[in-house]
Amino acid sequence: MKRRLFHLWLAALAGSALALALLWLGAATPARALGTTYCVNQTGAGCNGAACGGGCYSSLQAAVNAAGTGDEVHIAGGTYAPGGTVAAISGKELVLRGGYDSTCAGFDPDQYETVLDAQWGGSVISITNAGDVLLEHLTLTHGDGTGSCGGGGCGGGIYASGTNLHVGHCVITDNVGTASGSGYGGGIYVSNSSGHVDIWSSRILSNTANTSSTGSGNGGGIYITGGSVSVVENQIVDNLAKLASSGSMPFGGGLYLTSLTQGDVLTNVIRGNRGSPSGSPTSWGGGLYVSGSLAVLVSGNRIEDNHASGGGGGVYSDWNSAHLTRNVIVSNTSSGGGGVYIRALTPVTLSNNLIAGNTSSFLGGGVYVGHYEPPPTQAVLVNNTIADNGDTGVVGYNSVVLTMTNNLIAGHTVGLTTTIPSSATVSADTNLFWNTSDPITGTGGIREDPLLWGSYHLREGSPALDAGLNVDWLTVDLDGNPRAWDEYDIGAFEGARWEVFLPLVVRNYP
Repeated sequence: MKRRLFHLWLAALAGSALALALLWLGAATPARALGTTYCVNQTGAGCNGAACGGGCYSSLQAAVNAAGTGDEVHIAGGTYAPGGTVAAISGKELVLRGGYDSTCAGFDPDQYETVLDAQWGGSVISITNAGDVLLEHLTLTHGDGTGSCGGGGCGGGIYASGTNLHVGHCVITDNVGTASGSGYGGGIYVSNSSGHVDIWSSRILSNTANTSSTGSGNGGGIYITGGSVSVVENQIVDNLAKLASSGSMPFGGGLYLTSLTQGDVLTNVIRGNRGSPSGSPTSWGGGLYVSGSLAVLVSGNRIEDNHASGGGGGVYSDWNSAHLTRNVIVSNTSSGGGGVYIRALTPVTLSNNLIAGNTSSFLGGGVYVGHYEPPPTQAVLVNNTIADNGDTGVVGYNSVVLTMTNNLIAGHTVGLTTTIPSSATVSADTNLFWNTSDPITGTGGIREDPLLWGSYHLREGSPALDAGLNVDWLTVDLDGNPRAWDEYDIGAFEGARWEVFLPLVVRNYP
């Protein structure tokens, strides 16, 4: 083989640069002038005078009311449960930070957990027209957003409108968007026409957008409409768009993002989210639903074990300009597009993704690209590994323009197909197929056993090695290793790999 050896120091340097960039994105908070600090503890007394120039309070709402724009509120560990919304912020920029000791001078969020509990009496935190608001090291629970936005409800954990919201190192769990009518954002709801939202290093767990038998439910964990969004290094797990089996179709079990000017969804774990607990009502986008947005980047995420009864078990991209790259999309289920469902007028690009072990009861266990009528949906798939997704790997449904280069499609009943009747246009160059039936193999298609490890990396002797076309804009693989400058491999992973499996007795040794 005419393969260059990978330079380990170069791979490490590239990986370090990416890690530092993501760390900066996740840790970045808005720059602000230092204001007065107000403090909250369980008794409203005993705060450190030097640390709490604004005074000591037992009520978070009282401290918020006393603070001015640009001030900070530090909250000691403990549970604050006033029987309704714990803090309503309007028209002022604030920082709310938990994790302090009872004096509010010592800071240790691991030791001093700060819990804000609305006891189902309203959204835990409600924010309107407040400029920049930063929330850090808080646990928000038992919020109910019913009545916060019209006939239904929005934002059980956090409701924010007309505000640049920044959420870091928080736990947002067991909240509901509404218990009556349509619900949006069980955990977090943000409506911004031109603002910005940052959510990083947080856990959004077990929230539900709508628990009622009427209306729809969108965004079990997170619902954001408008502006620009950065969602980085979070755990978005076990959220539900709609609980009841009646009412309108729900969308986005984990995240629902719509009408964004820019969206970055990076290095998150998106797992176990559901559009609905049963097949009814029909749900869409189990893990992530993105619609009507520009410049959406979905990168470095693990999207696993999500479910939508309609389409897009892992990801549903609806009328977006989007790029999905270097994601692991596994074990998701739906009736169409078990891994990824795409409908778009401008090309959606998938590169360096592992899409494996997903299932669909209808079409496209791995990837579904389609539209019922012209204009066609457009998608570009480059260097993906699409494997073991049940009946079908990739499906182009009716009106599509599908371009595929250097993809490895294996372990299906049918690898790549289009529906009949169909107005699909498929351009497929140098892809590798190993399926029961491969009706479309395109130009330079290879039909051989790809010789994969259980991790879907290439084994020595794989026909995918050195067999791909060079793609100038694709310089690394899913693992962050550089692509060979002269001879690309086919699939998400570059280079042959040795994998050693230790005996069970050795692997389980404490």
